Amino acid sequence: MGQYEQAAHIRRAKRRKRIEAMRGRMRRNALVSVTMLVVSASALAVGVRETGCAHADDGCAPAMVMPVKGGIVASAFDGPAQVWLAGHRGIDIEAQEGTTLVAPVDGSISFSGKVAGKSVVSIVHGAWTLTFEPAVTSLVVGSRVRRGEPFGTVSGTSDHCDGTCVHWGMRAAGRRYVDPERWLHAQRVMLVE
Repeated sequence: MGQYEQAAHIRRAKRRKRIEAMRGRMRRNALVSVTMLVVSASALAVGVRETGCAHADDGCAPAMVMPVKGGIVASAFDGPAQVWLAGHRGIDIEAQEGTTLVAPVDGSISFSGKVAGKSVVSIVHGAWTLTFEPAVTSLVVGSRVRRGEPFGTVSGTSDHCDGTCVHWGMRAAGRRYVDPERWLHAQRVMLVE
């Protein structure tokens, strides 16, 4: 086999691997979507609803904490109808350069570096990825972080609100973006009679 035939063979093998990986992701995403649909339909069938809680001491507490102590949301979530369409895929929280960021939930650092010239830190928690920009951390990828403990600082510029905020995005493994602010409110799931 000549040099050019061997290179073409390698390219075809890599392309087959990429296609198989894509098919696997599509199957997993379809399974997750069907599972979520079944769970949602089941919840509606039995009358499950989320309600606010008056007190956290009765076992009802927010799933996550605000990454900026006393943070104020400057710009709300406006998720796109499709992942490739325009929208605001997170929330902007008022924060100045050097503001300490705390982990909203237990997890581990999954990324720390530059994306499109902006400093980004990501935390993975189960199937969720929480991303903060502009942000930096001294922790290495794989480091565990605990809910409410510092993991980094606001640093750099942002195309969201240059120098006055940190953007917090949150997405599921299937690439679906969700509103992080939703997880900051105490909720209880209960059956409706």
